[in-house]
Amino acid sequence: MPIRFKKFHKLQEMAAVDISDLDANFLSRAQKVTSFNLRTRDFESLQYKAEIQHLFRTHFFPNFNLDMTMKGQPNIPKLNRAIDNLKKESFVNYNRMHFYNLKGVGPGEATLYFLLDEAHLGGGGSAGVDLVCAGTKYEIKACLVSKDGSLSGFKLGGTAPVGPIVTKLVEFKEQLGFKTQGKGQNEVNGSQMAAIQKNFPKEYAKLEADYGRIAGRYFGNIPVIFINNNSSNKVDPEDTAEKTRQLGSAAGGVVAIQKVAPKNIKMQVATQGTLKPKIKF
Repeated sequence: MPIRFKKFHKLQEMAAVDISDLDANFLSRAQKVTSFNLRTRDFESLQYKAEIQHLFRTHFFPNFNLDMTMKGQPNIPKLNRAIDNLKKESFVNYNRMHFYNLKGVGPGEATLYFLLDEAHLGGGGSAGVDLVCAGTKYEIKACLVSKDGSLSGFKLGGTAPVGPIVTKLVEFKEQLGFKTQGKGQNEVNGSQMAAIQKNFPKEYAKLEADYGRIAGRYFGNIPVIFINNNSSNKVDPEDTAEKTRQLGSAAGGVVAIQKVAPKNIKMQVATQGTLKPKIKF
């Protein structure tokens, strides 16, 4: 049955009153775009490169000049100038892009895809290759940067056979009287590693040399892009439920693009059944 004009007019008035009573701050927050309906495979070719760059620029960084994206191979000064511009415009949105949630994609990889016009992600079938840029393959490691310039906080891939070295380190730990229970029983933390190095210097040096050779084979001849992943204690103020962590104010930039040789590799800690490296150029 059709609505009579007076009744329809009344309904319009009610709707107008209801809308005016809505919480504008809540609506502004709820309608803010924080992610897109993108899949990992969208980043594994250049097919949608311009469209993805447009999405991030329009909704995350509307004042960013896309002329700052670059063709050819990654260049640290140019990348970091562009990253500084993104961070200044919106540190929260830069943080979201750095940690963009895509299956199998690590911190910083979406950022490099956005900034490098000829780059795409390697994909699940590309072991040890996270990025292909203008025909050159790269691995990407989001790392913790120490005051002495060493890079750590990441694992080697599953192809690095470090189990026997971990076993020996755990034996030395127990000989020194360090007692750990549960998951920590087969782990060796930083202070324990230092104690082992002090009390068993020759044995430690041999294990570290062996580890350097194994890790060197893992890195191979592919250059690695190291991205500063130092985080603060803060979480995304608009994503407190997920507790998405925030980068430290000086983090997010590229700290090195370099091949890793055995001489650059030290042992950091044994955890989760593997040995984490510490890289020093």
